[in-house]
Amino acid sequence: MAIPPSYIQELVARNDIYDVVSRYVSLQRAGRLYKGLCPFHSERSPSFMVYPETQSYYCFGCGAGGDVVKFTMEMNSLTYIEAIRFLAQSCGMPMPDEDDGMAKLKSRIFQMNKLAARYFHNNLNSEDGKNARKYLRDRQLTDKTIVNFGLGYASNSWNGLTDYLHRQGFQDDEIVKAYLAARGKNGNIYDIFRDRVMFPIIDLRGNVIAFGGRRMGDEGGPKYLNSGDTPVFKKSNGLFALNLAKKSGKDTFILAEGYMDVISMHQAGFNNAVATLGTALTSQQAKLIGDYAKKVIISYDSDEAGQKATRRAVEIFNKEDLTVQILQISGAKDPDEYIKKYGAQRFEMLLEGANNAIDFSLAKLKNQYDISNADERVEYLTKACDILVDINNPIQLDVYCTRLSKETGIGIESLKTQLRRTRKRRYRKQENKKEKEILRSGIGRNIKIDYREKGNTVPKAFAQQEIICALVRDNSFYNYVKDKLTPDNFTDGDMRRAYTVFVNLIEQNIPVDYSTLAYNLDGGVANTLARIFANNADIILTQKDLQMHIENLLTAKLSRSEASEKSLDEIAERLKLMREKKK
Repeated sequence: MAIPPSYIQELVARNDIYDVVSRYVSLQRAGRLYKGLCPFHSERSPSFMVYPETQSYYCFGCGAGGDVVKFTMEMNSLTYIEAIRFLAQSCGMPMPDEDDGMAKLKSRIFQMNKLAARYFHNNLNSEDGKNARKYLRDRQLTDKTIVNFGLGYASNSWNGLTDYLHRQGFQDDEIVKAYLAARGKNGNIYDIFRDRVMFPIIDLRGNVIAFGGRRMGDEGGPKYLNSGDTPVFKKSNGLFALNLAKKSGKDTFILAEGYMDVISMHQAGFNNAVATLGTALTSQQAKLIGDYAKKVIISYDSDEAGQKATRRAVEIFNKEDLTVQILQISGAKDPDEYIKKYGAQRFEMLLEGANNAIDFSLAKLKNQYDISNADERVEYLTKACDILVDINNPIQLDVYCTRLSKETGIGIESLKTQLRRTRKRRYRKQENKKEKEILRSGIGRNIKIDYREKGNTVPKAFAQQEIICALVRDNSFYNYVKDKLTPDNFTDGDMRRAYTVFVNLIEQNIPVDYSTLAYNLDGGVANTLARIFANNADIILTQKDLQMHIENLLTAKLSRSEASEKSLDEIAERLKLMREKKK
């Protein structure tokens, strides 16, 4: 739904950034600002800052930034519209007119899913569901567990659910868009889920958003069938049972492959288990786990497919600020079978002894090489050093180097020499990446000289950032800028988009603040703006500053290749010499 800028401004005014953030983060005053430990990554020293003046926040540790709406989205795993609705309800504001078709469709799908879940659950307790009940009993699920997870049964009928939903007033197109029915060649619709045990998928606010279905017989499609993406559900973004695991109060989550694994673990007392929704783990799901846990134990099946999925999951989790452990299950193929065979206590002991991701990665790597062969031994050790290079604890590193030395006959000092080379290579790569990000870092703010004489791309990019920052802080500056700059003058794509949106809003006589501008930009640009405002929190931008930045933007001419050859320190030193020369 389209939301007017004036509504966003009113919403932000009624939901002060300090008041909202302080519900989740302990904030301390730091001059005109507030600081605290970032809720989006683990840290010991506070790097998370709240800026009342611009009603924004920014973390100098992980780069998270935005306004009160973005913060609400991230903290509660909501979409933008859902976050706006959440904030509107909290301050008693009515939502704008929701006559938009998509908003109505989403509401209808939520209603249909809720009714479908009840329909499936009632079926399970009917005569028609006796085989499904037997299946669940054979899986040793209790009545309490069945009710807690809202399990149900889709009857072996082509139109049982569709007829029921028709009686509730829903139309064919709506039922198809909810992925509860499909349209046949003759144009009629039929139930997608037939003769299946049904697993409702519930979001963090208690809405039924989708379903998974386990086939009862040997025929009738895939063993597990999951809802496709709908207007209220995207399977790559959610997790099964997250709504329950979130309430566990534990900072460790167990990630399993299947619904039954998760349900079995919850029944056994491990209520911090979650599963993906019929897909391989995605970066969005890993981030979602990181929002609620500090550690994850990957508990996939012990077969080759499960181990391959584990390796892939480790790669994804390594990009998040999470401790990763791997559960090695022996004597059973999955957690469900292990708990049934050995009991909850043995499974808890298994969890406590879970290998860390380094042990798992080294073991899998070793299986790929014949270390009795000299060439393969060298390749194995080289790649092993790539794994060990992230270890910061010298004692832990010494333990692994000693182990590798004994395995391969290579001296510990040789391994540590290779590790140092690997670190240098990694450092150079990171520095190159950092230099490329200078354009977006706002770091040039401390370099206050004229760049027209052999300028460079760092201050040119910086000039674009400062112009946008000044305009948003004081809209009246636009009268000075509008005859001097067009969007084409902005070489940074993000700043060009920000300037274009700013001009469009101002020309419509709409006041522009950070939230209004961010609402009309994609998340990446909005986050960049949050960083710019954070870097300028203690800087007063005058019209004279604005004039200087416009001149720098229009005249700076250092070639990209020349700039890329210089480190930030070299650029700063060069500008310092230029300034002294001018004096």
